[in-house]
Amino acid sequence: MADIVLTIPTGFPVLIMRLHQINQLDYPATLETTWQNSVQAGDQILLIEEGFLRLIQHANTMQTLAEEKHAEIYYLQSDATAYGLSPKMGTALSEEEWVDLTFAAEANISW
Repeated sequence: MADIVLTIPTGFPVLIMRLHQINQLDYPATLETTWQNSVQAGDQILLIEEGFLRLIQHANTMQTLAEEKHAEIYYLQSDATAYGLSPKMGTALSEEEWVDLTFAAEANISW
């Protein structure tokens, strides 16, 4: 699925992937399991708002998920700045890059 690559002017390749936007630090156990199991190889995960804190408080879980699912993890630089934190994993995006990534995805799923 992720081997079809198109290029758009934004600089993000279109990988025929899904973008999972996570905006909570924790979800009820059933929903947590559901969203993690829905991530497929090559999908992208964007941690926004309080979800950004997963890179600090659930770093091992996020690292394992990224490795097992071959998923890229992103976060908004504005969230990192607001919390005054610098995570050791993930790629920081500007607001413009967030929009570009969203348009590059085949589907967007907000959890």
